[in-house]
Amino acid sequence: MTRLAFPLLSFVVTCRGRLEHLQQTLPGMSSQPNAECIVVDYDCPDGTAVWVKENFPSVKVIKVEQAARFHLSRSRNLGAKAATGEWLVFLDADVFIDPGFSAHLRDIVRYGHYFRPLPLTRETSGSFVCHRGDFFAIDGYDEILEGYGGEDNDLYFRLNHFGRRGASLDGRLLRSVPHDDKMRCAHYEIADIELSRRVNSFYNHIKYDLMRESGLSVLPVDTRRTVYSEVTRTLVENWRRGGLSDRITITLPIRHVIPVPEGWVIKRSWTYEIERVAGSDLKTS
Repeated sequence: MTRLAFPLLSFVVTCRGRLEHLQQTLPGMSSQPNAECIVVDYDCPDGTAVWVKENFPSVKVIKVEQAARFHLSRSRNLGAKAATGEWLVFLDADVFIDPGFSAHLRDIVRYGHYFRPLPLTRETSGSFVCHRGDFFAIDGYDEILEGYGGEDNDLYFRLNHFGRRGASLDGRLLRSVPHDDKMRCAHYEIADIELSRRVNSFYNHIKYDLMRESGLSVLPVDTRRTVYSEVTRTLVENWRRGGLSDRITITLPIRHVIPVPEGWVIKRSWTYEIERVAGSDLKTS
């Protein structure tokens, strides 16, 4: 692939209830050369937008108001739309970056690739660098996904489907502010991290099957919303009763033009069996 002259980078950082982290990490982000920094205040109860404007006037602030819950996918998409850089750099509010981070990206970015930290840790797994053209070509993060987990792996899957290749950036240039799981899920409707991850993971699997079935790279939003609602309802009810298995049935349209006898109809559906692995010590509550 052809190497690029070092383009403008756009750091996109989202915040809801993480101002104490952002106060530690934003100085390092905003001081990177040849880069702009965008902070999305997603109805943060800590007054993030005001603090950023008062202390870092060069940082662009996107303010979302009257949001009942944090929505990471929408928050990151809003930040990306406000960015002007050729390469988008998504970071969580609790992630420190080394002073030489942007210089490192200068040496590695190239068309046809997206970049993730290596070694990869749970704390830095959401850090991600992508060409803006590729990001918008696949419609960014799937805003149907809510809660904790799944939105990043889904994006990587769709980038691969789009023909882009994953590559690594030096994960030693990133580190995070230590915090517990309670803070990770404090502003989501589903407060149980493992349950949220199951919902999003199973939704993604069904969505990919529907993508292959339909030949579409982006499913209609109504289809995705219906699938997500059904997956959420089924798995949350299963979790509440302590169930170890369940099934989800997805109705498919009939695409064949061969006529059927009068008075008859053909229906199609896929059934997904969801079971907990025998011997698993994962908690159900």
